[in-house]
Amino acid sequence: MLKIGFADEYLDNWHCNEYPHFLREAIERWSFDAEITKAFAYQDRPPLGGVSTLDWCRKRNIQPAASMEELVRDCDAILVIAADDARYHEKVARLPLMSGKPVFVDKTFAPDAETGKRMFDLARAHGTPVFSSSAQRYCQSILDWQKAHSEKPMFVSTVGPHSLDRYAVHQLEPIVALMGTGVKSLKAFACGSMVTQLILDYGEGRFASFMQTPQPWAEFNFMVSPDGETGARLPSDDTNVYYNLMKAILDFFVHGIVPVKEEETMEILSIIDLARIARTRPDTRFFLPEIK
Repeated sequence: MLKIGFADEYLDNWHCNEYPHFLREAIERWSFDAEITKAFAYQDRPPLGGVSTLDWCRKRNIQPAASMEELVRDCDAILVIAADDARYHEKVARLPLMSGKPVFVDKTFAPDAETGKRMFDLARAHGTPVFSSSAQRYCQSILDWQKAHSEKPMFVSTVGPHSLDRYAVHQLEPIVALMGTGVKSLKAFACGSMVTQLILDYGEGRFASFMQTPQPWAEFNFMVSPDGETGARLPSDDTNVYYNLMKAILDFFVHGIVPVKEEETMEILSIIDLARIARTRPDTRFFLPEIK
């Protein structure tokens, strides 16, 4: 049986609270021989208070590990969560990335491309397979569109909620999944201090549009045009999206299938880095640095 561990700065957060349920249902649905066995957090509770590590583990029938070293030693695969604050990821992921065991790092992989490169370099130095993804990449509509189209589309449009640092990945992940890597440049447009609007230029007439609103409950909306003449809406699917992601994580853990390439994750981080600058200089073209 594959033993899976959860690692975080603190465990009482939405992704840590919900992912054990999603993962166990996926294990049962697709008949994986796996179980969540241990969890570890550097802080016993969230900074503003909440459920302790011991109570979190008791509720989910998961054994608390006394240290990250114990978690890494006793588990065959590790999920690094800290989904709402990527600044924790390098710290929480350090020992897992040195383990040689498969590691999934929740969105956003790193707070910036420089940190992301260090994390991938550390994993590579220790032979550790790793991948990261937003759940939005696994919307059933996006997976179905990819199966039906062998060519990359000419245009993708995304709309979504929240802030650039926390939620941009939820729109950039579908863009890169559908359009591929290779963004040449981007522009931001002045829409107010809490709104981000970007145009990503792939060259050869291929573009992606990104609009982010501060309204926290705005729905994700994805549009795709294969040829610049026709198009389709790809609805975000709350029913299947997390189970599809869990299956991808389990396939990765069990079969070694890495579903998201390092260069895709690094391009997303580079876009977010550049978007932070572009927002301060609207309607100015910025070129993406070469990703090595």
